[in-house]
Amino acid sequence: MRDGGHGALRRTSRTCARPGCRAPAVASFNFDGLRRIVWLEPLAEAAIRSAGDLCRRHVDLLRPPRNWEVRDLRPVAVAAGPTGALAPSRFHAPVPPPPPPLPFRKPDTVVALAGTRAILRSDDDQDHSPTATTPLLSRAFRAAR
Repeated sequence: MRDGGHGALRRTSRTCARPGCRAPAVASFNFDGLRRIVWLEPLAEAAIRSAGDLCRRHVDLLRPPRNWEVRDLRPVAVAAGPTGALAPSRFHAPVPPPPPPLPFRKPDTVVALAGTRAILRSDDDQDHSPTATTPLLSRAFRAAR
């Protein structure tokens, strides 16, 4: 483009390729339809080397067709901010109270050892023999007596 008639060329800023969007472009996209791949690259020097340019908003909203892959080849932006160690904090988290004590239960006592298996009996189980109210259970508990 010529600048006013002075004969000097002025650089035109590239805008987003999406219809109706006049925002400045920040990335170029290209695609391979046979391999189903879309590439996002830094803004290409020559517009002819890309399928189009997109603004930041449309790059963030880019969704490829189903079963396509997006490969973002743009360099990762480094967050601008202070470097170095953080200042010590004046905030101290409150110390949580200790958990309440668990209710005490009298441990079971070992009555006898049968082989390698210990038979345990608590004080609540003394002198209780199994009872059966149906004929099937009465036959099953006969051997236990």
